[in-house]
Amino acid sequence: MALENDLGRDPIRSLVLRIALPSMLAQFVSVLYSIVDRIYIGNIPEIGDIALAGVGVCGPVVTMVGSVASLICLGGSPLIGMSLGQGNEERAKRILSNCLLMLLTAAAVLTAVILPLRRPMLYLFGASDVTYPYANAYFTVYISGTVFALLSTGLSQLILAQGFAKVSMRLVLLGAVLNIVLDPIFMFALGMGVPGAALATVLS
Repeated sequence: MALENDLGRDPIRSLVLRIALPSMLAQFVSVLYSIVDRIYIGNIPEIGDIALAGVGVCGPVVTMVGSVASLICLGGSPLIGMSLGQGNEERAKRILSNCLLMLLTAAAVLTAVILPLRRPMLYLFGASDVTYPYANAYFTVYISGTVFALLSTGLSQLILAQGFAKVSMRLVLLGAVLNIVLDPIFMFALGMGVPGAALATVLS
């Protein structure tokens, strides 16, 4: 792939504009995932309000899962950038490989630990006997797809660290568009309801 931004030679001012703006847009678009889910869930006939309350309970744990990817790759991406700036491509590759391995390991550990504890966790974050079935339905599917959530968030940062801000932005946009398209298909056309929203998010 042709170099989009030469982090070692391009002027700093233009680099900031070419990298920061797409990155900011990508972060904004990523928020659409949860917003779109909630719009569709809130419009489920008869149970929309209760289901929406249940899914809202999952928010803190979903954020916690995503923060693990940030912990790994916001630490790894500067090291990759510095290695590339020094011309040490082999070290950059090793760091990238280690980050990928850590993401996969973290996904496996989080899935194994959180799934058995999901009931007390959801009640701790505000679920009730009424909202728990919907929270559990969404949460179980989402946590089962933790590997996709971590890879999406983490690898986006690693792509950005190599100077490919537009590529990272396009991938986030693709995920958001897929989520918007798949949500009504899974939730309404296939009759999956709340689990369909989680499945659309995980696949996107």
